[in-house]
Amino acid sequence: MILTYFLCGSLCLYFLFTIYFTIGLHRLKIYKRKDCLPTISIVVAARNEEAGLQLLLKSLAEQDYPKEKMEIMIVSDRSTDGSWQIINNFSSLYPFVKGIQLDEKNGDMTPKKYALTCGINNTSGEIILSTDGDCIVPKEWSSSMVSLFDDNTGIVIGRSSINLSKKSFFNQYQSLDFLGIMAANAGVVGWKKGWSGSGQNIAYTRKAFEKIGGFKPVAKAVSGDDMYLVQSISKHYDIHFNIDQKSFVYTAPAPSIKAFINQRIRWASNSRSLWETNLFFLFFLIIAFISNNILIIALWNEELLAILLFLFFIKIICDGLVLYTGSIKLNVSFKKIHFIAWSIVQPIYIPLTGVLGLFGWFRWKE
Repeated sequence: MILTYFLCGSLCLYFLFTIYFTIGLHRLKIYKRKDCLPTISIVVAARNEEAGLQLLLKSLAEQDYPKEKMEIMIVSDRSTDGSWQIINNFSSLYPFVKGIQLDEKNGDMTPKKYALTCGINNTSGEIILSTDGDCIVPKEWSSSMVSLFDDNTGIVIGRSSINLSKKSFFNQYQSLDFLGIMAANAGVVGWKKGWSGSGQNIAYTRKAFEKIGGFKPVAKAVSGDDMYLVQSISKHYDIHFNIDQKSFVYTAPAPSIKAFINQRIRWASNSRSLWETNLFFLFFLIIAFISNNILIIALWNEELLAILLFLFFIKIICDGLVLYTGSIKLNVSFKKIHFIAWSIVQPIYIPLTGVLGLFGWFRWKE
């Protein structure tokens, strides 16, 4: 009975969190465009992104932002493919596109943070926008992201989602799973708080970046640069989430189940420092971890099977509430069959990725 009460209590707290996210999503709004546009620097760290880099650079070069106020800096982080040649080709065509080639690691900072730092240090825009080498951005992305900045705003998070040009079941599953993460983060921002975001679609002021000491406080952390930026900057400045469809970024799906699980373990590893930075976020992750174990516990406990399956059904309803609201606000549709599959499969690997993330058992680009 103690186990039942414990799980019931955890699920009640999980329900309260879903209400928190849902109300926060409803609080988000679209902001009007600015008449006076600041200078911007689009900084991308790319390592062996030959497959998608040309598409990204094409979408960045075609931004509707005034070219005299925009610069694009692509940092090739020890790439061994044709990435640097692609960067050079675009630099010769567009004077506002520049590149930096890094040949060695930096001993004082992990690779991606060092690459981003080099890019930022070699640009001068008032606002820094960032995405990844495997993403595609819409024509009005930069204008839309900049429109949310005022004198008190330090960081803006944008929506990114899986590119479904190939609509396989696995890709659509990833899209739904990613929507859950995006919706929760957006819901938190609706309350003017910052938990996390995605480096695939983020913008922040240079002043705010310098205020938090750049990436120096987390120089040795392999992952989590986006979560660090969101949490650190939002402590000093206002934060917004951009729900304007003109700002939505699309990223390539994980190519395999192995890559997908490795990605989720890497993301889970970011929670290791939360006890120092954001206890409320950590508390939610613990509650979510416990709630995701209900199905596994039910399958191993015949005496409590009926009540635990009922609790699991309640959890599905809670998840559906956030996903449905998120799908409307963030314009990411999903089918019922994918939601059912996600609801059943997710609780199987979430406990595993959570534990492995705590031990840092994932592979990252070296």
